[in-house]
Amino acid sequence: RNRGVSIIYITHKMDEVFNICDEVTVLRDGRYVGTSAIQSLSHDLLIQKMVGRELTDMFHKEETPVGEPILYVRNYSGKRFRDVTFQVRRGEIFGLAGLMGAGRTELLETIFGVHPRTSGELYLHGKKVEIRRPSDSIRHGFALLTEDRKLTGLYMNATVRDNISIANLLRYLRGPFVRFRKVAADCERMRQALRIKTPSLQQKVRNLSGGNQQKVLLSRWLLTEPEILILDEPTRGIDVGAKAEIYRLMVDLARSGKAIIMISSELPEVLGMCDRIMVMHEGDKVGELVRGDATQERILQMATGLNLSTANA
Repeated sequence: RNRGVSIIYITHKMDEVFNICDEVTVLRDGRYVGTSAIQSLSHDLLIQKMVGRELTDMFHKEETPVGEPILYVRNYSGKRFRDVTFQVRRGEIFGLAGLMGAGRTELLETIFGVHPRTSGELYLHGKKVEIRRPSDSIRHGFALLTEDRKLTGLYMNATVRDNISIANLLRYLRGPFVRFRKVAADCERMRQALRIKTPSLQQKVRNLSGGNQQKVLLSRWLLTEPEILILDEPTRGIDVGAKAEIYRLMVDLARSGKAIIMISSELPEVLGMCDRIMVMHEGDKVGELVRGDATQERILQMATGLNLSTANA
């Protein structure tokens, strides 16, 4: 820029926009929204242009009644967590908060059967179940959206169709043959329902945006018709418009009776989306907060091992 070079810079990171750019052009759903000088914009106004509504409406979360308990985790211990107990109800979004290394991901991956537990019990609808591997958890109605979609979630060189259908292959078999018409119909239904922007189901997933990749991964698990969705950092690395769509999907799924367990390192997201929040510190559960009582300060005090009396001393 100092040498007179014009630069077109594409990013969804707000800090970079305000630190680097002189003007900002916003596109939404492939359409031109407008161009503004950076001095005339605030973070909230820019996000409003990108999402199509005010920032305060991002989460869509309303107080809705939750149903009976679906999942009861009792005295669960494993790699990097100890003696954790909690329950999740039908129609509830249950959040896990904590610092990096608190054991949140390890806990949920162990529940899903990725890692072996060392002790503890798992109950579904009041009945004890044994989960030793991911196939067991899928059979019992669990789904796990991992925190790193590129490393542990998607097959980046495979097509959208193959990524969506991979967890349901047995459903599409008729003898030794795959019913490809049924596969295509189900994948197209998910593409429309989740508004996945792709030229076709044959598009390679690596060519999609981060938000659309995340929706492909979510589509895969929704096809298994789960009761309990475990979402680990579901909006990591996607733009604010895609975040708003993921939030909408989560709320719709909860309203339909799904139980959702969400890990997020973004406290505004946890506070905006979750009905209850369990906080972990160095592998231990240190408490739970209901939505009305939760604040960023209280969560951080618990996540760092400080109690309120210490913090106020």
